[in-house]
Amino acid sequence: MARIQVREVAKVYQAVTPIRALDCVDMDVADGEFVALLGPSGCGKSTLLNILAGFEKSTEGVVLIDDEPVGPPGPDRGVVFQDAALFPWLTVYDNVTFGPRIQGVGRAEYDSRTREMLSIVGLSEFADSYPSQLSGGMRQRVGIARVLVMRPRALLMDEPFGALDAQTRMAMQELLLEVWQRLSTTVVFVTHDIDEAILLADRVCVMSARPACIAREILIDLRRPRSIDDLTSPAFIRYKAEIMSEMRSAHQPAEPIHA
Repeated sequence: MARIQVREVAKVYQAVTPIRALDCVDMDVADGEFVALLGPSGCGKSTLLNILAGFEKSTEGVVLIDDEPVGPPGPDRGVVFQDAALFPWLTVYDNVTFGPRIQGVGRAEYDSRTREMLSIVGLSEFADSYPSQLSGGMRQRVGIARVLVMRPRALLMDEPFGALDAQTRMAMQELLLEVWQRLSTTVVFVTHDIDEAILLADRVCVMSARPACIAREILIDLRRPRSIDDLTSPAFIRYKAEIMSEMRSAHQPAEPIHA
């Protein structure tokens, strides 16, 4: 597990006219906490996640993990994208073992880790299959197993279920809840889906329009473990109404739009 601290982070992309994507972002994520970053496309959620992962550097401010400045991408921060991006020429087992092997982990250890992760994501019987033989949801499960086998201190997820159909997406959400409950990994999860954010997270951070900051943090005080059944509970519906209201105010255009 890891503790994440974001202090007055800003990101400016240099172009003919500089673009300020993030502005004065402050956020804390506790050990083992599940935090969702919520907002529409283009508001800066993925930019912030890329800074946490080390793929980009902030222009201003600082990001700390366990009181140490974030460095280049490394196995301490596992990243799951919308596309599982598996190696098509490798089996499920070989895709999952790829990371530990290049890190020099011994065969006995990486074999044990891999079989444990495949069991957790429900793919033990598909260890010898190739990505082309799997459904989209199954490929994403392999992608999650491939990250978790590295035992990251933080799991960073960028709309990992966005490309899935509704039924598969709900199944993957429940799977993620089970995996997180079991492993207690610190998670930062980017989404534009309000239901998904409430269902998964301990806390939802609503981001403002660009240049983005955290407009509001909403604690999700729903019992755990959670399931898809919670989507229709009165408490869930109250949270949804509150977040929808916050998003409407956070994303009001700066000037009236004329026809």
